[in-house]
Amino acid sequence: MTKYVVISDHPPNVCPSGNPTTRKLAENLPKELGGLSQKHKVKVETVLHLDPGHKILMVFDAQSAEHVRDFIYESGLSRWNSFEFHMGSSMEEILSWTGKLPTIW
Repeated sequence: MTKYVVISDHPPNVCPSGNPTTRKLAENLPKELGGLSQKHKVKVETVLHLDPGHKILMVFDAQSAEHVRDFIYESGLSRWNSFEFHMGSSMEEILSWTGKLPTIW
């Protein structure tokens, strides 16, 4: 399985800390996410709020980017967040790949 790193962000006016509609949606998320992660074969490894702003860092282990995307869509998180989506690699993998490339200087 591959690691995927997702950074979500939202403007202050839709933050669950101040917006009653978004707060209701966010309060239901913990109950729903477990079932959704099983359905989409996604393991949620890390969820960190990046204080003091409106960003969250999530690390997933999944078979494909599509599994993570579908998990995000079905969770409803995309209704009030925008996302940066990255595939993650270990340092060992990166060093192996870079060692195979010719240098440019």
